[in-house]
Amino acid sequence: MPVRPSHLAALTAALFIYCTASPVRGAESRTTPASYDSSESSNSVISDVQAAYQAAWAQRQSGELEGAIRSTEQGLELIDKTITPDLDATSRRALVDLRARLAGLRIAAKRDAANQSMARANGNEADDRVLNTPAAEEITPQFNAEVFRYIEYFTGAGRSVFERWLKRSGRYMDLFRGVLQKEGLPPDLVHLVFVESGFNINARSISAAVGPWQFLGGTARVFGLTVNKWVDERKDPEKSTVAAARYLKHLYTIFGDWPLALASYNAGEGTVLRAIKRQGTTNYWDLRLPRQTEDYVPQFMAVLAIAHDPEKYGFDSVDLDEPMEFDQIAFKGAVDLHVIAKMADCTYEQLRELNPAVLRGAATGREGVITIRLPRGKGEILMKKLDEGAPLPGVNLALQHRVRSRETIQSIASQYGVNARQLALANGIGQKHPLRRGVVLTIPASLSARHPEVLDAADPRASTAYVPTRDIRPPATLNAESNADGRVKVTVRRGMTLASIAEANGCTVEDIMRWNHLTTRTVRRGTRLKIRTGDSMNEAPAVMDSASTAQLAKIRLRPTRRTTSHRQVAVTYTGPHTTIVVQRGETLESIAKRHGVTIAQLKRANGLNGSVIRAGQRLRVPTG
Repeated sequence: MPVRPSHLAALTAALFIYCTASPVRGAESRTTPASYDSSESSNSVISDVQAAYQAAWAQRQSGELEGAIRSTEQGLELIDKTITPDLDATSRRALVDLRARLAGLRIAAKRDAANQSMARANGNEADDRVLNTPAAEEITPQFNAEVFRYIEYFTGAGRSVFERWLKRSGRYMDLFRGVLQKEGLPPDLVHLVFVESGFNINARSISAAVGPWQFLGGTARVFGLTVNKWVDERKDPEKSTVAAARYLKHLYTIFGDWPLALASYNAGEGTVLRAIKRQGTTNYWDLRLPRQTEDYVPQFMAVLAIAHDPEKYGFDSVDLDEPMEFDQIAFKGAVDLHVIAKMADCTYEQLRELNPAVLRGAATGREGVITIRLPRGKGEILMKKLDEGAPLPGVNLALQHRVRSRETIQSIASQYGVNARQLALANGIGQKHPLRRGVVLTIPASLSARHPEVLDAADPRASTAYVPTRDIRPPATLNAESNADGRVKVTVRRGMTLASIAEANGCTVEDIMRWNHLTTRTVRRGTRLKIRTGDSMNEAPAVMDSASTAQLAKIRLRPTRRTTSHRQVAVTYTGPHTTIVVQRGETLESIAKRHGVTIAQLKRANGLNGSVIRAGQRLRVPTG
């Protein structure tokens, strides 16, 4: 509500008082309800509340969040004291409107204060240096013998493979880069998809990692993706990129260094933090890590170098696939792609290609909302038919939900948009049989809306890129800086000794033992040794500062576990496992297969010596 000219002087004075070092005291001297007697007009009260709102708004804009919260609360208190049964209707409406605006401003200021407090606690506060640092547009490739080896492979024996990847990338490259930029990350990270999946949306690894960014099921759910029998958002080109961007941002917050962050994306931050803590260096190129991870970052650097200058490496003439172009419409309720295709005058195959996350012909999404991509121009056709009254039939979908820690029947019912009491009744949940973690609930289709409705476009869930945010705090914040100069690797062959390797590389046996943390001069064939050359031979290790050392010392890092998974997420989540209840007829083999882990992993996670399990037994299943 605008302030009238007659109150401009009062507003100016109020703004000055609220924005000074003691805003509350100044405000109390003018706005405390006790200072008003029955003779004061409601117009004067409205003017004072308006001044409090303007002052709170200015305080929030300037970063004085606590002052803004106090100012809104004083304005709300004044309104509550003023709205009485005998107040005229015009003044009541004005004060009710102001109360809503003040309440909204107070919520926003409290949210900002909570975020500011969290950022300060995490060491991620935006200081002057952060505010004035230009946005990172590119990642500078780092070169050494390993990187050049992969450049040689991609331009030689692996050229046909790389050309196939490059051709596929044309369909998704702009989309992925746009998502990364929107999430505040260097668009160059899009080239990680070459290494992960070769831009194959339906890629699936032997460790059950799925999609272009190769998420495991547990990691995907941690970062907000839906994975169930109807939908697997790991295959969605936008949603999976949003989740990957947030995961990469989380990792960069921990390490402050892209080679280490990328290594953690492959192996899990726990693996890399353990290596740093054990080996005492924050230079990725000096760390001994799993072999796949040691190859992973050089592959990315090789791809990055080629992408920065494709003409130099002979890839400028590759015919790229056409970029994705689509309309999007969000529905509340389950939809059938066959019906949508018929109404939109397109083919079912076109919809399946644009919506790879939909595993079957019909689906619904998180909270009962699903956003469907249609070929460009077909969304208008569909909306016109719906506006003219064309019916959109419901779909008989039954969903399953595995209960996680701290969930309630009410929260699960809200998530799927169903009645909590009916959900409890359908699953036999009551006083005698309360909800238990690990139990699989069935959400019958009869509880959901039978006929899907078009979701309001203003709803954030209406975007095909919508992924709910997750609050995942980093276990530590390191200020690392990796340097590839003078770092090479030597694989021990038959007949080689440390002495012969040292002589061939112009260093000493003691140097090799120190660089590789060896306790004996005996090395086995196949061992990969890190060697330094040139000026790097005399470099001191990139050790952690005292603050980083203290942070690492405080966190509890789980012991290394052998696993077929290429990514182990985290020391900071509620735990890298989920707990299930063994059902009748299940075996370790069937459970391991369903969750994408090995029997050995299940045994280690639960301290089992044999393979016998019983119905009702609770098992921990590694999720990373």
